[in-house]
Amino acid sequence: MSNVFEAMMKQYENSHNGRTSTTAKKYDLKNYFSTYLPKGVNQETKQIRILPPDEGSTTPFTVLWGHKAQVEGEWKTFPCLKHEDGEPCPFCEARQALLSTGKDSDKELAKKYSPRMMYVVKIIDRNNESEGVKFWRFNHDYRKTGTMDKIMGAISAVKHDITDINEGRDLLINIARDQNNRPVVQSITYPIESTPLSSDENTKNEWVSDTRTWRDVYSTRKYEYLAIVVGGETPVWDKEKEKYVSKESRESVANQNEIDNLDSELRMGSSTTTTNETTNTNVETVTTNTPAVETKVVETTTATSYDTEDDDLPF
Repeated sequence: MSNVFEAMMKQYENSHNGRTSTTAKKYDLKNYFSTYLPKGVNQETKQIRILPPDEGSTTPFTVLWGHKAQVEGEWKTFPCLKHEDGEPCPFCEARQALLSTGKDSDKELAKKYSPRMMYVVKIIDRNNESEGVKFWRFNHDYRKTGTMDKIMGAISAVKHDITDINEGRDLLINIARDQNNRPVVQSITYPIESTPLSSDENTKNEWVSDTRTWRDVYSTRKYEYLAIVVGGETPVWDKEKEKYVSKESRESVANQNEIDNLDSELRMGSSTTTTNETTNTNVETVTTNTPAVETKVVETTTATSYDTEDDDLPF
């Protein structure tokens, strides 16, 4: 029995023993494998091959801790700064602040800001082999009904290393829409026969020698960016300040400035001076105090399950 097979089984076992673990990119959709279904398509089967572990790793699955949040109505995934880089994380800070109140309602809301355990694995999409190595990210499911559980069910059934470059196996991913019309992985099976990774030696070597990690294709956002997201607003790059700012706050300030300028012009137009007569106009000094952008916890009306299998884009 191969060491990789044993390591994958051990990693899967450990993933259910507890909930804790340990720059901008140029995005190319060819780098990502997704279980997304196009509009009008209700069911599809995709065939993939999981690549062998990278040098120095025992299994092909990398654990990634991240947060999910909506940005302009779309769900995005952000690697957790605390878990991945040992740095302060606005999501984790918001969670801790809510838990510290002792209120049951805040404890429930805190779940929204909890880091989520995910997996990233490098694969070959058999329907798009010309696009080369792809990265597939999916959620860990503590109920043992998620994608990883289905993969491990197939691996444990064949009882050998499915990533072996000569005698491994592909996986068949059966995707269908659920009652909420969301594409979900219904089941994962495997072909009867073992097959080589590729019949072409050069292609096989090229795929196996790909040394990229998830950090090469997924962004880790900085604190200032994530703080704006946690506040329920949209980060945009400010060239003058050379940092991310809140789109909503910037637009609010711009609108207020327009109002102030218009008000000033009206006051100037109403003040006149005539010969032998002086009209004293009492000009009121208007001071606009623009509040600083602060991190605030926002409860959205769109609910999402902590263990949902929604598949979002990587950026």
